[in-house]
Amino acid sequence: MFLTRIYLNPHRRGAKQLMRSRQVLHAAVMNCFPPGVLAIPGNPRVLWRLDYPPSLRSGLPRQGSPSCALFISSPVPPDPSHIVEEAGYVTEGGAVVRDMSTFLDGLSVEQRWGFRLCVNPTFRKAGQVNERGQKKILAHVTQAQQIQWVLKNAKKRGFRVLTSAEIGGALPVLENDDGERVDGANLLINGVERSIEEFKRDGHRVTLAVATFEGVLEVTDPVALRHALVNGIGRGKAYGCGLMTLARP
Repeated sequence: MFLTRIYLNPHRRGAKQLMRSRQVLHAAVMNCFPPGVLAIPGNPRVLWRLDYPPSLRSGLPRQGSPSCALFISSPVPPDPSHIVEEAGYVTEGGAVVRDMSTFLDGLSVEQRWGFRLCVNPTFRKAGQVNERGQKKILAHVTQAQQIQWVLKNAKKRGFRVLTSAEIGGALPVLENDDGERVDGANLLINGVERSIEEFKRDGHRVTLAVATFEGVLEVTDPVALRHALVNGIGRGKAYGCGLMTLARP
């Protein structure tokens, strides 16, 4: 697995076009690879995620706004030169490609990592079917529902979200009305961005609920977590969902 980070310059026209449309950005990502190289049986699919700095989440870029970061996970190294030339920074560090094999092989039980994850939390509801007679796929839209979706998926993906008590440090002492301590029980997961996006695909309207989370996890099953990092989590992978990245907490 290769992980690529590309800084996008939000003041460039090319970057603005990519940031406006997940379909356009998906096409730009896929154009990083020569024809046929991704068709090898058994290879994981390409994943990507666009991270916005806080100053860009609520509006257009201002002078001096920090860059957006486009992450691409792929089975082979990409050639992102067209993205860099049209939307990024043609300087050292504008695009970095790293082979993650050693990192993935080094995952072990009880390791703790900070994580960032963009997902499309969905569920199938009994009694509601689509035109093909299958259970209709619905989206979780509240932050509470979306966090519960992440927690539900965490176990089978090889990790659990830690609490502030497990991290320790100089935590404040908080008590409820009965004098019972309630500090330290909070899960270390925070929703940093949520959106509902609509676009057309093959003549049909597509609605995508997107949620990005940051937090701290502990590895419970390295094999399952490795699979999740390489293959993604949940639906909407073609449109920037499913990619989890880890860093030191």
